Amino acid sequence: MYNHCLAIRHNNLAGYPQIPPFDPEEPNLVYKAVRQCLLDLEMDVNHINTKDWSPFSDIIQPGNTVVIKPNLVLHTADKSLQEYTTTHPSVIRPIIDYVWKALKGEGKIIVGDACSAEADFDEIISRNGFKSMIDILRLREVNVELRDFRALKVTTANGIWTDDVKTNDVNPESQIVALGTESQLADKKYSKAIFHGAGYDIKSTNHHHNNKVHEYSVSKDILNADVVISVPKFKTHRKAGITCCLKNLVGINTDKNYLPHFAMGSINMGGDEMPEIKTGNVFLLRSYNWVRENIIAHTWKTLGKPAVAILGLLKKNHDKHSKTTGELSKDVDLAKWLHCKLSGQEIAAGAWPGNETICRMILDLNRIFLCCDRDGKLKEKTDRKFFYVVDAIGIGMGNGPTHPSPVNTGLVAAGWNGLSIDTQLLTLMNIDPEQFTLYSMARKKDWMKIDSQGDCLYNGKIVETTDRIPLKLIGPDNWESKFDPESRE
Repeated sequence: MYNHCLAIRHNNLAGYPQIPPFDPEEPNLVYKAVRQCLLDLEMDVNHINTKDWSPFSDIIQPGNTVVIKPNLVLHTADKSLQEYTTTHPSVIRPIIDYVWKALKGEGKIIVGDACSAEADFDEIISRNGFKSMIDILRLREVNVELRDFRALKVTTANGIWTDDVKTNDVNPESQIVALGTESQLADKKYSKAIFHGAGYDIKSTNHHHNNKVHEYSVSKDILNADVVISVPKFKTHRKAGITCCLKNLVGINTDKNYLPHFAMGSINMGGDEMPEIKTGNVFLLRSYNWVRENIIAHTWKTLGKPAVAILGLLKKNHDKHSKTTGELSKDVDLAKWLHCKLSGQEIAAGAWPGNETICRMILDLNRIFLCCDRDGKLKEKTDRKFFYVVDAIGIGMGNGPTHPSPVNTGLVAAGWNGLSIDTQLLTLMNIDPEQFTLYSMARKKDWMKIDSQGDCLYNGKIVETTDRIPLKLIGPDNWESKFDPESRE
């Protein structure tokens, strides 16, 4: 279809503008970078350099419904880190403008995401200027709306789910997509696995994923859209290693209980929650997992708050005897603390490179995105059109996405194939994508290569094998070797 499948623009001077609605006037270098990527891709090539240039007119027709899917994962504890964790609206703004131009005033634009169950959606869109931008554009008669796709919302304390959120909002419509044996999780290695989801409702997660069933709850806004433009935030991630185009599609699933994040237990217990542990710790962790599966899974709404209080006292007592006393911070993850004490090591909740479960779940959702029709039935390729724009202007390194180390990079990427974009960005950063289970598995799937033909461009030129972006990524805890080229054999 095109000569180029992706374009990357890098400008160290580019930073997020701060005043909504992030109009294109100078010095908005973000708008310019997104626009330049679309020009590099030669979209609507016959009208380039004319006032009629409409880059998305090749895939969008008047009357279409277009969904723009950012990554709004979570409200950060430190407000100043929000723009390093979530897609910034200034990257969305030029996309809205060019989508609306292609629609010619007929059709609608939905900007939406199913962020983490514990995320405060209103706080996120208020902090980063999303709400203000959308409100102003609506006053300018752009038919665009902002939606929270989640059907499940919860409250948390110290890393523990304590209750579901009571709301009068009508839950967004979703479609159950049953993959069955087509799921990447339909593997004999999981025949005895107990899956753990994003929270404590283990019974629900294993109802949707077991030896007979593998299903997801997908937003109908996504399935019914004529075009979806995915706009991930590039950053590091403690469970998957990297969040970009592939990981961003976790946000098309509306109920986090449908998302297996790891198989419970250590490697020598048949799980992938953590590496091998000592025999004595195996007994302790098996006992605790039984409690998680048979008690906490059924009573977490009742026991959540008391558990926070009890674990808080236990930790304070432990700290007192280990001479590390202090007030219990609201940022302390008590669930992780308990897991580490029982397992005898520092890795918990699948936050390490050996977690294959989350990679398979991510691939399932990518296949749904690329291949499912409006009714959630698998095809070789969906009629839905798709496109990707990556926000890497400022990225969260280290222990992302919840505790990122902020780095300004000035990068934007755009293209037709998510796998190509992710792997090319990593390669340019001198990181071998094959070191990440997610990408080594994805490259073996033919359906992941849809619309991957064509050249890769970096600042307007075809990428050479020796090209590198002068940036050293910092990996999350337990992932350091994957991000250090000098450690490779």
